[in-house]
Amino acid sequence: MTRLADLQRILHGWIWVGVANLFQIILSVSAIVAAHVVKLKGAFGELGLRAPIGRTVAFSFIAALPMLLAFAVPSSINAKMSLLSVGVGCFVAPFAEEVLFRGYMFGQLYRRARWGFWLSALIPSALFAFGHAYQASGFWELVEIFVVTGLGSLLGCWIYMRWQFNLWTVFGLHWSDESVVGAVRCGRYSARRLDCECSASSDDSSCDSSHNIQRPILEAVTSEGNAVDQTTEQSCGRGPGDRKLANSDEPFLIWQHAS
Repeated sequence: MTRLADLQRILHGWIWVGVANLFQIILSVSAIVAAHVVKLKGAFGELGLRAPIGRTVAFSFIAALPMLLAFAVPSSINAKMSLLSVGVGCFVAPFAEEVLFRGYMFGQLYRRARWGFWLSALIPSALFAFGHAYQASGFWELVEIFVVTGLGSLLGCWIYMRWQFNLWTVFGLHWSDESVVGAVRCGRYSARRLDCECSASSDDSSCDSSHNIQRPILEAVTSEGNAVDQTTEQSCGRGPGDRKLANSDEPFLIWQHAS
């Protein structure tokens, strides 16, 4: 609907991503209000947003701590990141996805329609994986993305159920994924590939801000990663002098390789 309204041409970058995420949240809450004839407080409770937060925050932090240390030790804070990119990429986007796919879709299919765990979890997980298909550059990469995101979504549904439908638990883990292992899933290469596609096309629509969704929020670049960067730049017809342009995604990152 946001595409049909042509909002994407008006709102650019992370503002567009944030608006799309807010639309997902509003849609989910409105659907609960209409289906169960409840007020906002009841809708929030149905989605698992009125559950206790304290223990879930501790659980998510402990679970993500090894990954956080693994990336933080060899990396440094990126001074070019913006409050908007971190706020939307680390918090708004994962929160909106959890509300839509776990809180609304899985919750309603499992708790209200009583379809059983596997069927209730497979449907939103398949849609969640399909929503990340744009990150793939080839068939096998598409398969990998479907497997990783699909299994991750199934795990999220199971955790959501085991924690008595406390959405803050899966949100905390999802936030950790976006903030800590987002670079592993997307990587600097994916960002470079998008830059190549945009620079090679004369149509601005190919470089629309929807490509920025799920941009890597942190990275720990190794020597192998630098080699991939050089290969990608060469494939775009770029030389060392164009590295500044190739690094146009830097404001979207929290961690960067320590020089």
